[in-house]
Amino acid sequence: MKKEKIFCPQCRCQFPAWVRTCPHCKTPLSEELPPLPEITDKAISYEALVDVVRKNGGQLKIDVTTTEVGRDTKWMFPYFGYGFAWAKKMMGTYSDILVDVITTEVGMEKKWRFPYIGYGFAWAKKMEGHIGGNNAVLTATKVDREKKWRFPYTGYGFAWTQEMSGECGDQLKIDVVTTEVGREKKWRFLYIGYGFAWAEKGVLTLSLK
Repeated sequence: MKKEKIFCPQCRCQFPAWVRTCPHCKTPLSEELPPLPEITDKAISYEALVDVVRKNGGQLKIDVTTTEVGRDTKWMFPYFGYGFAWAKKMMGTYSDILVDVITTEVGMEKKWRFPYIGYGFAWAKKMEGHIGGNNAVLTATKVDREKKWRFPYTGYGFAWTQEMSGECGDQLKIDVVTTEVGREKKWRFLYIGYGFAWAEKGVLTLSLK
């Protein structure tokens, strides 16, 4: 059976099967992903984490910022350029609680418009990591997209994860809302444009189930 997804063993990102090498570190992609390593630095017990949330009225908000951005560019004859970007790693702190999550699955799409305008979209589809040393998993629930173009043939596609949700253990749920979006435009002679966008800042909310 043909694989629909492949992985970067170095960055841990998951990509569509048509991507051959990791856009970020250029490592050849593989069909298997090694286990996520355990983190002990800045760790607190799960019971202590739940207790912090409970003492904050059942909801704890933590500001998070993207510390690494993944990027890739593709082009297709004659004038189609596709730019992809996503939040590769996000971090934040609350007191002694460290949030550290990385993207493990990247969503990617290519669109085009007659005659020569191409739009590339990418977003963090799944993130995994730790909150206070406790395992956390997040999945995109809302993705925003925009299309821009410039005469004569340059198209720019922008996409980012606007909302994510997930769980931290069996007592806490997680919601992330993007509050600031990073953007860039690049172009290459003659008519090829690349648009990049990613979730730059957000608010992570831990809530009691």
